[in-house]
Amino acid sequence: MIFQRYPAALAVHLALLSLPAAALAQTAPAAPADKPLAKEAPAKQDKITTVEVKGAASSYDARRDDTASKTVLSAEEIRKYGDDNIYDVLKRAPGVTVSGKTLRMRGLGAGYTQILVNGDRPPPGFNMDTLTPDQIERIEIIRAASAEYSMQAIAGTINIVLKKVTSKAQHDLRVSAFRSQESRNFGGGGTWADKKDQLSYFLNFYLYGGDNAFTSRTFEQFALPSGEVTQARRAAYDGSGSYRGAVLYPRLSWKFENGDELNASVGIQSNRNTWGGVSHTDNLVGSFASPDYVENLQSSPGGMTGMQGEVGWIAKLAGGKLDLKVSAERNRNYNDSLNDMYTVGRAQRLLRDWDTVDRGHRTSLRGKYTRSLFDGHALTAGLDASVQESEQTRDRHEQLNQAAPTYFVETFAPKLTRLAGFAQDEWSIDKQLSVYLGARWEGVRTDSEANSPETGMLKTSSRSHVLSPVAQTLYKFPGDSGRQLRLALTRTYKAPTIDQLTARRWEAAVNTRFDADSSGNPDLRPELANGIDITYEHFLKDGAMFSASVSRRAITDYIRTRLDLDANGRWVYRPINDGDALVRSLQLEAKTPGKLLGEAFKDLDLRASFSRNWSHVAAVPGPGNTLDGQTPMSATLGVDYRKGDLAVGSSLAWQKGGWVRISEAQSQLQQTRRDLDAYVLYKFNPRYQLRVSANNILGMDNPSDRLYQDAAGTSRETGFQPGSVRVGANLEMKF
Repeated sequence: MIFQRYPAALAVHLALLSLPAAALAQTAPAAPADKPLAKEAPAKQDKITTVEVKGAASSYDARRDDTASKTVLSAEEIRKYGDDNIYDVLKRAPGVTVSGKTLRMRGLGAGYTQILVNGDRPPPGFNMDTLTPDQIERIEIIRAASAEYSMQAIAGTINIVLKKVTSKAQHDLRVSAFRSQESRNFGGGGTWADKKDQLSYFLNFYLYGGDNAFTSRTFEQFALPSGEVTQARRAAYDGSGSYRGAVLYPRLSWKFENGDELNASVGIQSNRNTWGGVSHTDNLVGSFASPDYVENLQSSPGGMTGMQGEVGWIAKLAGGKLDLKVSAERNRNYNDSLNDMYTVGRAQRLLRDWDTVDRGHRTSLRGKYTRSLFDGHALTAGLDASVQESEQTRDRHEQLNQAAPTYFVETFAPKLTRLAGFAQDEWSIDKQLSVYLGARWEGVRTDSEANSPETGMLKTSSRSHVLSPVAQTLYKFPGDSGRQLRLALTRTYKAPTIDQLTARRWEAAVNTRFDADSSGNPDLRPELANGIDITYEHFLKDGAMFSASVSRRAITDYIRTRLDLDANGRWVYRPINDGDALVRSLQLEAKTPGKLLGEAFKDLDLRASFSRNWSHVAAVPGPGNTLDGQTPMSATLGVDYRKGDLAVGSSLAWQKGGWVRISEAQSQLQQTRRDLDAYVLYKFNPRYQLRVSANNILGMDNPSDRLYQDAAGTSRETGFQPGSVRVGANLEMKF
């Protein structure tokens, strides 16, 4: 199938068949991982002194050639700005926006955008903050779902592929330091990889640490319908902390004479952090709910240790390829949260010391079988199964005034069992037309036990399953025009989280509309979405391209979080299924090397993207009744300059904000952001290079504004967190 789609690959393959085995092992480029393998012919023993082959692998472009739409960020693009976290990398990616530490496609996060690591959901306790660009081989941005991955991707999928085995020696070391008014961060890591005969190994490590400060100011008031303010207060919070951590990823691979391959990898990560802060509230008008704790001294040291292991077997079987992986993960998270709270004049005191330990583990099996069948068909079938369990224990020590301390052990033990099977066929009908058909069935069972002083002992169980068909097609216009058209029809879903499905309740120390209790709902059903994507792409010479994409998602059983008063007069958040929602989007992207614009711009590369998103929640009155606080509009603009040993670049990421209606009574303001970043890279020689970068050059702050309005009046809370420029330096060395 691959040779029919890429004639150049066929020519190179035929040339390779005539090479001696030794030359073939040294020079043959790796075929794309998701393409079926062709049968090998016996090599001749003719003597050839030097052979250099270039073709199939270098000409393959996943975005241009795969039937399923995919944008791939290479390792060079990922490391270009010297970022030390994945969020800064992806905020410059086309079609992706970042809100805090939430990644969004089509302006949607919170489970609508699926985040995968090596094609799988991250293990329990996995912290995206520990995922540094140095560990990443590529990032795949998949707009329309495919059966091979989970269909929990209503907005799309971001698949982060970590570095694995290298075909040549790689010995490098990188050290970095970053600083802003609020933080000081440092890191150092390296890669040691090589290949000897049939064995190849890869070792990546990273050490990091830093100190952060956090400051916020909030103002809250309640006004009667007449406009009279009956409650008003302002609060100030100042906190600081430090963190340290290490990440280690070794991997081994052994290739057998018959072409089979055995892979084994281990991941170890550990971090420790401390945090302390003081909040103080001044009541300006009236009084608030009793007890009204206006002063809070807090500290929360914690940490995490996690280990994961995977064994994979790739074998030729019955004319196809079997890829089987077994993995297991374990982690331990702990946190010691101490709060010393006082009412006005220190009339009442609450000492709350909660020690929490969360032990999680997961075992999973993934297998797929790929084979070329009939003329131009590549068939794949697979199975995914996993069992994830968590054991959370919280020792709650509390003391009110001078009363005897109380002690309670709160437990929470959820178990998540997943089973999925899929089948797909990618059919190259001719050079212009290819079709992808697939279906995936996924079933999920969630069981949990919780024991707390608020609700006592509770056991809940829920089951759900979804059958998701998907169809995609790619049509390339005749000739060498570079124009092509894509169409995708999908059925995706968003499953409720474990916290949403359990009946466990968390109570806030000071219960207000803006700091409410929270509880789950075991009767939640998954959200289902029927989608269509249409994309036009035009690939020009020298890497220039333009694309335009429109999409629509019709969602049923929409899950929203409702704020209510319970029988005891406390505000509580509860998730419910509440009707339908509709999502639409438009995305434009363009890239061009400067030389196409004229000789004066030959050292420049230009890129730009624009996204416009719309959504409508039927159960919430407008205006502003968008889904998940959807980012309505975003754009990126970037330029890179390269000449000799010097490279300079800059990128502007813009997000439009505005008021969002969450319910009949709740609204919140989303911030409009303009993030300007820049870098300078100088190569001293082939072994040493220095990269200097700056983030948030415009010094954007982080304001917030929330409203709750009903017949009784209007509650409003405004907040402010300062931001500043963050500068950094990376020294990269090769040995």
